[in-house]
Amino acid sequence: MRKLLSSFFGGLLVMTSLLSCDENNVVGGSIQPGQDRITMYYDTVHVVSETVLVDSIFSRSSTAYLGEWTDPFFGTTKADFMAQLYCPWEFSFPDDVVKIDSSFLYLYYENWFGDSAALMHVNVYELQTPLDSKAAYFSNMLPDNYLGSQKKLLGSSVYTATDMYATDSVKNLSTYYTVVRVPITTSLGERFLNDFTETPGHFSSPAKFKEYFNGIYVTTDYGNGSILNLTDCELELCYGTYLYSENSGGLRDSFVVGASYFPITQEVRQINRYEHTDLSAYLNPNDAQDSLNYIFSPAGLYTNVQIPQRTFETLTGKTVNSVKLKVLATQLDESEFGMAPPENMLLIRADQMQDFFTRFELQDGLNSFLATYSSSTESYTFDLSYYAQKMLRSLEDSTSVSGFTPFYTMVMVPVNVVLNDDETKMRLEQLLTPSAVKVRNYKHPTQPMKLEMVFSTGKASN
Repeated sequence: MRKLLSSFFGGLLVMTSLLSCDENNVVGGSIQPGQDRITMYYDTVHVVSETVLVDSIFSRSSTAYLGEWTDPFFGTTKADFMAQLYCPWEFSFPDDVVKIDSSFLYLYYENWFGDSAALMHVNVYELQTPLDSKAAYFSNMLPDNYLGSQKKLLGSSVYTATDMYATDSVKNLSTYYTVVRVPITTSLGERFLNDFTETPGHFSSPAKFKEYFNGIYVTTDYGNGSILNLTDCELELCYGTYLYSENSGGLRDSFVVGASYFPITQEVRQINRYEHTDLSAYLNPNDAQDSLNYIFSPAGLYTNVQIPQRTFETLTGKTVNSVKLKVLATQLDESEFGMAPPENMLLIRADQMQDFFTRFELQDGLNSFLATYSSSTESYTFDLSYYAQKMLRSLEDSTSVSGFTPFYTMVMVPVNVVLNDDETKMRLEQLLTPSAVKVRNYKHPTQPMKLEMVFSTGKASN
């Protein structure tokens, strides 16, 4: 490869020199003194890459996921969640409520992945151990540690992503939302009502309520074919209340149905969990025939990238104009329920990945780089120019770049870009929706993963 690069450099240098001597060219070297001539070079360097197994990711998101899906290539993904419920400040039941008539957990969603007709079964359990409001939870946490030896089932239901219980006329209403409605045992609502009567302080603030009620675990136990992207969840406690009028003589005039709600909001903890079948078959770095790497979310598989140190030895004494890593996708799944490539991919310094997401950061172009998938070229392109400039300066004179430590190992992570209300970027989160992409690695015979570099020598006269 070194010989090939040398031949390429030599040929390109001769071509550049010939062009610069031609006074008819738009950019001609003959108008500059020889010692000040700038010569541009282009080169490529293959990088080393490998697929790595990711057993968990930082679990903090404003949405939840529920269901199970089996991809013919990557296997089964199961998603469920644990969450606290939010109690409004100074909550109270109406004075004349003496009984909870019914209770439901509503799981609202707008999107789903998979087969909309797949029949699924959901269970809702009560947590016996509280969630820590400040702890960093990861997606492989074990629910059994929070359910106790005697799991307390609050309710269950069968559903499909198309909301099979709603009629077409209801679905056509402007107020309709796709929802899974899970009947919850009325004993929970009765407990809330009785405890409120005896100790209303449990309901005086969100913090007091979280100490009183630990939360819920929502999961599926059978069915395979869809994963719901839940946008809102709330517990509804229904009851009847009586109204009085001035003409009723102090007697009850009419009866109405009312309800109290305990939603899952951003003010409480929500922990998304993901499970995958064995993915070790995709980890084969010693297989000389394997020319692909794999990226599969949520969690699942990522791809490590190793930048050769000789890359910067090649650039010593030169000016870096552009360094880009081009990653080419291949074998895209275009079937009806195929997983699409992640829209956004983060390339990040490997030893900073966990801190990056727990601190809710954005890419900085030095230790982390964001690329958007191009459907026209079926690729991701990461701009590493600033990183290369820092690396070169640091290797030439470590005292010239303070606060920067050279690094060569990075990891590609599918991410979601979270925006503010004004559509500006707020943070990057690890992608939680099902997605997958196969990329050509450094062993690919015709289109290997590589750095594309443009650099120059010489300097312009003052």
